[in-house]
Amino acid sequence: MSRSALRPARLFLRDPAAFFAEHRPAATLPIAVSLVIALAVALVLSILLLGSMLAGTMDATLTMDNPDRPPEWVCEQHGPDSPHWDGCDEPKTVERDAGSLVHEAATDYLGYAAVAPFVVWLLGGLVLFGAARLANGAPSLAGAFALAGWAAVPEFFRLAVGLLAFRYALSDVTIRDPGRGPEVVEAALAPIDPILTVATVLTAAWQWYLLAGGLEQDADLSRGAAAAAVGVPLAIWLLVGLA
Repeated sequence: MSRSALRPARLFLRDPAAFFAEHRPAATLPIAVSLVIALAVALVLSILLLGSMLAGTMDATLTMDNPDRPPEWVCEQHGPDSPHWDGCDEPKTVERDAGSLVHEAATDYLGYAAVAPFVVWLLGGLVLFGAARLANGAPSLAGAFALAGWAAVPEFFRLAVGLLAFRYALSDVTIRDPGRGPEVVEAALAPIDPILTVATVLTAAWQWYLLAGGLEQDADLSRGAAAAAVGVPLAIWLLVGLA
């Protein structure tokens, strides 16, 4: 990749205000939407990876009701010649691998992971637009939503740190008693809590720096006014996330 192609990326990382002075936020809306889509995909894949990590800690089986067998009252009221008897000759319980059950449970959150980035993006765009107006700026709606999309970039950093920390914390964990699974996992994750907290704070600081520079250009605000307009709602979001 040529130096000229890398220059916008370096400028974005070093001085967002200068980057958005050259590339007006509203004009970058398609790129911002692509970043939100990429984050949604990354979150879905992360849930699958976390499910695999947790499943890998399980070394046990669980006895559970056989889903292929009808309720007991159906089998008691109908004989083998009844069409309702189908499945009644199956065992009442089956043994399931606990790891498989954990992985299946993780997939229940895939829908939330896919939708969450878009919800946060929409809310973030509206908040940025309103905050800039309250600061006596002249933001564009497209620019505000573009900046909210660009705020996804620091989230990739936090996601990577979180996955690496989880992999480290769970690498030597083996659970042979599924009933104590949550307790064991919680104890294993306790040492990485400070790492996750630092990653969250750094992500918020990066987003503040990025959004303040972008809002300064999009809403024609001073650096201080843009920083305050972004800082207040972002600080509230950070406190909620750390609570």
